[in-house]
Amino acid sequence: MRALFLNTLIFQKDLQAKKKRQSELFQTAKALGVSGIEVRREYFFENGSLNWKELKRCGQEAERTGLRVFYSIPEKLFINGTCSPHLEEYLKEAALLHAESAKLNIGEPGEINEAQCEQLERLICNYSVQITIENDQTEENGQLKFVSAALESLKDSLIGYTFDSGNWLWQGIDPFEAARRVGNAITIFHLKDVATKGGLHTVLLGQGTIDWKKVLAECSDDVPVVIEYPIDTCDDLKDELAKIRTVLSERKEGAKS
Repeated sequence: MRALFLNTLIFQKDLQAKKKRQSELFQTAKALGVSGIEVRREYFFENGSLNWKELKRCGQEAERTGLRVFYSIPEKLFINGTCSPHLEEYLKEAALLHAESAKLNIGEPGEINEAQCEQLERLICNYSVQITIENDQTEENGQLKFVSAALESLKDSLIGYTFDSGNWLWQGIDPFEAARRVGNAITIFHLKDVATKGGLHTVLLGQGTIDWKKVLAECSDDVPVVIEYPIDTCDDLKDELAKIRTVLSERKEGAKS
């Protein structure tokens, strides 16, 4: 079946309360039968500093459990028209995690040129980590026209694209229309549903305004699906996994017939 990942934002409550570390969530993910886990850079900070020991523990847990790892980095890939000076540092962290992919915000790419693409590809090859960009919730990086233009500029590079089904709503964009427009570029799919009443906020699948099954159908069947929204209980998480697995299984069977 299609690869299914848990983003550690699912466990936001425990992580923010310091009841859990990300390294302790690998066994949870393994027990739930998923393919991998997406860890978040912001949760590696303690007292303002990156906890390198915790990064190493996550890498060890990846080896022990056999789970695939993605790395979510809430920083810009491009700053003032050039590649971030911190990019190699981020990729070193990703390598320590045994991550196969590192996701960043697009940032301020300006006119992406051949030299920038070559620099990115050199780093990707050196660290064996795929870099993906994401449509985020900001006006700067969340407009469909902007995201589409960035993907077009990078189409001949090794840069991938993490499509976030919920973030579009923060810019008033229909996720399905966005998926139809940029679906062919998607290499990772961040799945979530969003409700509008009382302000935009994530909810369990089927409780919001997004036709998530329809949006998911716009990307290729080999694209990993990542659950990325806070979930309060283990029972709710199991229910969400069951919903997604049913849809993925039905789609797989439909493709066979």
